[in-house]
Amino acid sequence: MRRCGGGDAAHPRAHRSLSRAMRYLALALVLLCSGCAAPQFVAQVSVRHTIDTPFAGKRFAFQRTPEQSQSLLQQNVESQVGTALSQQGLRFADREQDADWLVALDYGVDDGKAVTRQVPVWGTVGYSVYYQRISTGQGVVLVPSYFPQTGIVGSVPVTDTVYTRFLNVDIFDRKPLAAGDFAKRYEGSASNQSAEREFDPALPWLIRALFQSFPGFSGTTSEVRFELPKK
Repeated sequence: MRRCGGGDAAHPRAHRSLSRAMRYLALALVLLCSGCAAPQFVAQVSVRHTIDTPFAGKRFAFQRTPEQSQSLLQQNVESQVGTALSQQGLRFADREQDADWLVALDYGVDDGKAVTRQVPVWGTVGYSVYYQRISTGQGVVLVPSYFPQTGIVGSVPVTDTVYTRFLNVDIFDRKPLAAGDFAKRYEGSASNQSAEREFDPALPWLIRALFQSFPGFSGTTSEVRFELPKK
């Protein structure tokens, strides 16, 4: 018994079976590539303000709660937010009485919440057949070979804890505030949901999301995405 050479064509069913196999292989490659996509930082940004005149050159200072006044984390957040405000054309004032605007910060991570999602289960959903022509002394014999077809056969629930990391920035006009009048000029918030509870790694991305278009369109909420550097 010998295998047929190039002169013996495969059975038409073989072509159809190979075609199906190639389609499933292509699907598997697409799913594999999607799983290898670059990680992203996704933030929800909400903005409301009454800043309708040029603000470059205005001086700002940070307003602190008693708890924030002796906080190293507060100093870190102020430093990064202050840099972002300076990049928008504002100037930092060492003393509140020298500032045009007072900036109040609120930030942190919540206690997390359980989120259940359905994860697909992959398995064998059928078989494709490939017929190989074998030449024998009695003629040509078609020998079948079977290949499993993979697909989704069900799903299982998986529960994760998701934490919300947030940064809120409020800006007040100092003089109306001192007079007891309504003084808020800007309120913006950026939040990110993640399986990670650490706040510090998220802070630069939250600031970037909030200040990439300052002051932004008032009364809007948008989703901002950044590609994270690969580890």
